[in-house]
Amino acid sequence: MASTLTADEHKLRGNEYFKAKEYEDAIQEYSKAIVKDPRVAVYYCNRANCCLKLEQYSKVVTDCERVVELDPKNVKGYYFMGKARLELGQPYHALSNLKRAYELSLDQRSNFTKDIITILSEAKKQKWIEEERQRIASLSDTYKYMKDLIEQDMDRQIQALDKDARDYDEDRAFILADREHRLQQLETMLARSSVPEENARPYIQHKTAPPTPQDSPQLAKNVSSVAYQPREVPDYLLDKITYEFMHDPVISTKSGVTYERNTLLEHFGHGRMFDPVSQAPMTEHDMLPNRALKEACEDYLSKNGWAVDY
Repeated sequence: MASTLTADEHKLRGNEYFKAKEYEDAIQEYSKAIVKDPRVAVYYCNRANCCLKLEQYSKVVTDCERVVELDPKNVKGYYFMGKARLELGQPYHALSNLKRAYELSLDQRSNFTKDIITILSEAKKQKWIEEERQRIASLSDTYKYMKDLIEQDMDRQIQALDKDARDYDEDRAFILADREHRLQQLETMLARSSVPEENARPYIQHKTAPPTPQDSPQLAKNVSSVAYQPREVPDYLLDKITYEFMHDPVISTKSGVTYERNTLLEHFGHGRMFDPVSQAPMTEHDMLPNRALKEACEDYLSKNGWAVDY
């Protein structure tokens, strides 16, 4: 029997189920709302959020693609899609989605901009890790061989899954997590084989020094070229309030000091309409993008992905 409720009434019922953390029931209600009116982006967005809670990441991406098709300025659509793609092991696509979410959140004064920055930073780190692995693979035949075996095993396990099964995304996420764990074990093992045990550190804490003419011809193929360096971020790349790595630095015209944009917006949101350092009266109109420093931050992060967690 067809429902006599309107699309919006189904959405409201879905919202109640969501508040009660009954996500499966909420999905049913949002789905009914979509059947009633498939042109409303918020129905797909709400359903995507439920799927995100249930770790059904492929479904999140599918719904969010529809969200941004119907509403190209929907912050949550890009945000949820970026989160899901990060969980699916797609940091490059996730980064693109999350950058768009961040831009829209600033335009719309979203109250979860900080959450977007957190996931955006994680996407940058995951992208760096993948690039580092590709670089190390080009330097070490042993690493490349072992990494390929792990990747092939992962692909076989994923292909063996039933894509129509209810727990497909959960099983796929488990396989990806197992792959990550194995790669980290491999990287730690290779690092320990190249330095004294007491100096061994996890993979993402080291950098490989470029070969020099004086080095052995085999250096470029040997992980023993790993050089360990202190994990210190230059002060000028850190926000002056939170001391965290900056993503979107802006200059205060009142003091000349650079801050993270969202940190200042939160500062103003608490009614503190003054420069945190100079104490001079200040509003968001007194902020200017520090483009040179932003480029420096992005360049540093592209070479030192661990700095995200500094």
